[in-house]
Amino acid sequence: MPEITTTSFLGIEDISSSLVVTREVSGSLLSRALPNAPDGYTPAQLDCPSTRPSVRDAADLSDNEKQWLETRLEKSIDPMRDLLRRINIPNFDGPAYITSNENNRSALPNIGIAMSGGGYRALLNGAGAIAAFDSREENATSPGHLGGLLQSATYLSGLSGGGWLVGSLFMNNFTTVSQSLNDPTQTVWQFDQSIFEGPEQGSIQLLDTASYFNTIRDQVNGKRDAGFNRSVTDYWGRALSFQLINATDGGPAYTWSSIAQADDFMQGDTPFPVLVADGRAPGELLISGNTTVYEFNPFEFGTWDPTTFGFIPTEFLGSNFSNGELDPRVQCVRGFDNAGFVMGTSSSLFNQFLLNADSAGLPSFAQSFVTDILESIGRDNNDIADYSPNPFYGYHNSTNRNAQSGRLTLVDGGEDLQNIPLHPLIQPNRHVDVIFAIDSSADTESVWPNGTALVATYERNLNETGIGNGTSFPSIPDTNTFVNLGLNTRPTFFGCNSSNTSSISPLIVYIPNSPYVFQSNVTTFTFAYNITTRNSMVHNGYEGATMGNATVDPQWPVCVGCAVLSRSLERTETEVPQACQECFQRYCWDGTLNSTRPNTYDPPFKGQALVESDAAALRRNGFVALAAAAVPYIHLHCGLGEAPYYEESTQTLRFVDIVKEKLHTVDLRQGPSSHKIIDLDEAISTTAHIEGTEDELIVGAKKGYACYNRVLGKLEYVKKVWDESDGQGKEERMRCNDGAVDRAGRYWVGTMNDPKVQAPTDEGVLFRLDPDLTLHRMIEQVSIPNGMGWSADDKKMFFTDSPTGNIFVYDFNLESGSLSNRRVFFQYSDDDGGVPDGFAMDIEGNLWTAICGGGKVLKVSSEGKVVGVIEMPTRMISCPGFAGEDLIVTSAEEEEPEKYPDSMEYGGSLFRVNVGVTGMPLHRFRRSTWQSTLSINGKFYDPITFLVRPIIDSRELCFRKKHTKINTTVYAGFSSPISGIPYENTNLERATGHPISLTTPIGSPAERTRSSRTNTVVWHVSSSRATATTTGKDPDEGYQPK
Repeated sequence: MPEITTTSFLGIEDISSSLVVTREVSGSLLSRALPNAPDGYTPAQLDCPSTRPSVRDAADLSDNEKQWLETRLEKSIDPMRDLLRRINIPNFDGPAYITSNENNRSALPNIGIAMSGGGYRALLNGAGAIAAFDSREENATSPGHLGGLLQSATYLSGLSGGGWLVGSLFMNNFTTVSQSLNDPTQTVWQFDQSIFEGPEQGSIQLLDTASYFNTIRDQVNGKRDAGFNRSVTDYWGRALSFQLINATDGGPAYTWSSIAQADDFMQGDTPFPVLVADGRAPGELLISGNTTVYEFNPFEFGTWDPTTFGFIPTEFLGSNFSNGELDPRVQCVRGFDNAGFVMGTSSSLFNQFLLNADSAGLPSFAQSFVTDILESIGRDNNDIADYSPNPFYGYHNSTNRNAQSGRLTLVDGGEDLQNIPLHPLIQPNRHVDVIFAIDSSADTESVWPNGTALVATYERNLNETGIGNGTSFPSIPDTNTFVNLGLNTRPTFFGCNSSNTSSISPLIVYIPNSPYVFQSNVTTFTFAYNITTRNSMVHNGYEGATMGNATVDPQWPVCVGCAVLSRSLERTETEVPQACQECFQRYCWDGTLNSTRPNTYDPPFKGQALVESDAAALRRNGFVALAAAAVPYIHLHCGLGEAPYYEESTQTLRFVDIVKEKLHTVDLRQGPSSHKIIDLDEAISTTAHIEGTEDELIVGAKKGYACYNRVLGKLEYVKKVWDESDGQGKEERMRCNDGAVDRAGRYWVGTMNDPKVQAPTDEGVLFRLDPDLTLHRMIEQVSIPNGMGWSADDKKMFFTDSPTGNIFVYDFNLESGSLSNRRVFFQYSDDDGGVPDGFAMDIEGNLWTAICGGGKVLKVSSEGKVVGVIEMPTRMISCPGFAGEDLIVTSAEEEEPEKYPDSMEYGGSLFRVNVGVTGMPLHRFRRSTWQSTLSINGKFYDPITFLVRPIIDSRELCFRKKHTKINTTVYAGFSSPISGIPYENTNLERATGHPISLTTPIGSPAERTRSSRTNTVVWHVSSSRATATTTGKDPDEGYQPK
């Protein structure tokens, strides 16, 4: 493994601290000087310029862009010359080549950089690449680095998270990445505070959460009151601005078109920024072959596609164009192109999160805010950004799909799978030679890219509809080939031989997100990153762009230089240097295909981890510190999250919130957006499957064991654990806690004092429920029973009593279920505090125990020694569970928020950490095999059981004595029609929907017994249709059943 230096990155010595810039750079992070919208966020109608704006045909570049290119190309010559000097291609004088061609601008290389979507993951990974390409960053011009590529580039495109990156840099005077990370005002890129909770007080924003949401509401309402349509994107864009723009209240007056008036842009000191969005009607399904791709640049908004094929000045978005012109009687609208709204448009996929706010784990105030929004604008048809009035109304009627609609609606630029914004850069009019495509997509199950975005652009270019409109794009293999050949683990060049396309296409330098020094495969819908994770993500992106500062491949900088020069060398008919031929041999895709289904993609580190976070590290001997759980998989606020349980057949995870009486589910294939919350009638603390059914669970509830019917959403007790012999009030002051099922199908559940009633004492009991529903007290005098599990050979059982700090081990008899020979397996003692809570066991015999109050999960070997630790960003870690090779970890809300304010943010969240090993299989509760059938009014209920000890259900039971009928009471229980487990406290008549009258005998003699203690008579009755045990009061010993 190459040694990648991690002691200093962009001027920081400690990756967990804020970045400290140690050299003077230009473009300091100051509030922008061009908040040029006339009325904040509200678009305003003003007099038009003397030359009224109109829609122009997209046959060529705009005059403004042509003039700007002249300035930019002049400014890029020196940085390109310096970059090639430092790269030093062997036996080739790069600087001299630039000098000899500097008067022939068309001969010089034309560079584009494209930043993919992928939420904050894409922003941070892309930021690392931008920092690597930026000569202003510390050490970026050192040997092995690539500083100056950004200064040499002509175009910089972005969408979704990549668009946030591009937009944030340009909205803040084209600042550097390190300055954004080290913003002294702590205004921008402070992602440790979720966007759904607002900025921390004390920064330039000076808002608490309530004020934050009210400010956003008021800003958007201003747009509504001015007569413009609102959409969820308005709110999303405003929230983004608070994180990305260094200005009070998120800079409501900053517009995208104001970039064109910034000094650094006008002087050609920056690349040309372009954001991408897709045209889509509400609810329409997008595919890459039929989607009109729109772009926002500082001068214009519009599309090169042959559908609409037109542009308008960005500054006048919101104006009422018709047939390509403005009605002479109307004014021009300014301020519609709010920078946050444009960035939000390119990432409107996140609207889906807001549209499902009630199940998204938002704070209650945020939920209420979003619910109010959706009630006012409607949930349906608002997963879009509304650009009404449609500026292309009546324009190109024969091809423009929206020509007759007064509404133009746009969505996330990656919804058509073109998640890398290549479209603006492959336009023939722009003559881009080479595109550095930074791919931070989440294509695989493990949230790494697999080339899907390149495939989508390639297929669109080949589409028979002609949607590509003359663009040329190199051949791209299928995604299986990407993974099988490792093309998504390292940089790869596509289009090295330009003669393979009918017209010359750009060379694509594909740089995928890959773990160099940090596991940067964080889910797209992760909305908060602590400072350590944020900095580590950027650092990993830097290492990925530079291939570990040329430690992975010392020739990588030379190969980058060759890629930059490739098309230029062809145009000038210059011989390709031998070093470049070797680079192309090494990095160019040669057309090889391997389309077989790949194995699970789990890339190893290419360098030394900043903080160990990969599965391979866990397999090493010794103590391992992890940082992979620094951000939650689902950011929510459970009161007490517990009992994560993975259903492998459906790849669905469930867990409970004991305090708030909720059941949570999430489809791990779809990710956090599939998260759902189910309200319960009472608290559930542990769940298990029942053999033979998927529709019901057996659970530990308040008073004991119950069946939860997932179809009906009903909870019915099957065995309460307390009776009169336990004294008064025990059902009220106790509840179930953790539980597990052994290999024999017995369900072990611990009970404890309910914290809502009283503090814990030692009156808890560990119970065991057998398949025949007999109940056993296995361990008495327990305080807080938690994790329990068995060794692979079923000879040991492990059990946690949290307040003692001990995990105990017992000898276990699988056949009888008995325990013996208790001793301490592991004792937790740590200065950080906390106690062992729930645990999960892996197939290698290790036990992973949560340390509640200590903010960590410990990996304990089969010898009882700590061999690993996952540090968590909240103290109240409660229970881990396995989902494949991922450890799912629940947590609780912080109990001492004033003492531990940093723990509050993620308290109650759900975490997901890849640990490189699977868990022990989970067993199902085995119901009793004795079942029977009851027929009522010709309808069969199967199975049904009558028990000695269920609820009293008044029925007529006739006795014959002196020809007198005496009414008595019959105890009956009705079993689940799905699982066959009898419910307690169930009204038989209500459950079946039929009146029930039980008499004895039913077709056969009855056996009569008597209990003198309870003065209760029990008759055991059987027939071909029913088997029952009925209990009734015997008023006279001489009575006989009728």
